[in-house]
Amino acid sequence: MGFLRKQRGVPFVRRAPTKSGQDIPIHTAKMEVPHVLWWHSHVQPIIDRDPTRADSGWNWLLYVPFAEVAGRVLTRKPAGYAIGITDPDRDRFIPCALVQLLGRVPALDDNDRESVFVWFLSTAPDEALTSIEDHPIPEDRIPRRLGSIALDVAVTHSLNERRFGRTALYADERGGDALLQWYRRRGMTVLPDEAKLPPGPRRLLKPSDGRYCFYTVPAAVEASKELDPLR
Repeated sequence: MGFLRKQRGVPFVRRAPTKSGQDIPIHTAKMEVPHVLWWHSHVQPIIDRDPTRADSGWNWLLYVPFAEVAGRVLTRKPAGYAIGITDPDRDRFIPCALVQLLGRVPALDDNDRESVFVWFLSTAPDEALTSIEDHPIPEDRIPRRLGSIALDVAVTHSLNERRFGRTALYADERGGDALLQWYRRRGMTVLPDEAKLPPGPRRLLKPSDGRYCFYTVPAAVEASKELDPLR
């Protein structure tokens, strides 16, 4: 089953649960400038009010162009995705999560293999979606499990780009142990702090400090299967 999944391709998640008890359609799109601009003006200011969030103070207007330049120079195949919902009344896409990837880096568990690296991942607070001035989203219609769905976008990209699900990231220290435990519950392995990092790009050149996480191939396939009911 895992082999078939890797060879035939995996669709992105197409539905998300809500407080209403009914799933809501969602869509994963290639990240575009309007997505980032909307996030910068509508979502990031609300995130920045909470200094305990790992994504507080982020500037997507800088990260996306930097990733593109790094990708061209270092052939790391950057890819950006926006996960969101479509406002049926106004026919517009509302980003609820953003993911910026590097698509080709050495795998943390096997440096001779290639892996996807999640450079930045952020989900919108409920307040950012319920307070949209011209057409707020009702609280019971806000998509849930956005963190898991956004992480799955990276795993799906890895599977479909023949990285076989290998996916790695750095858990920002502001997230503390709670963030590391969240990634562990998603099936990721934490790289020991004494482990040597492979050559290649590192998130903000951070040393190995026990906060790098990665999916092995079997764990990635299992994590992907868990969200199959929403595909």
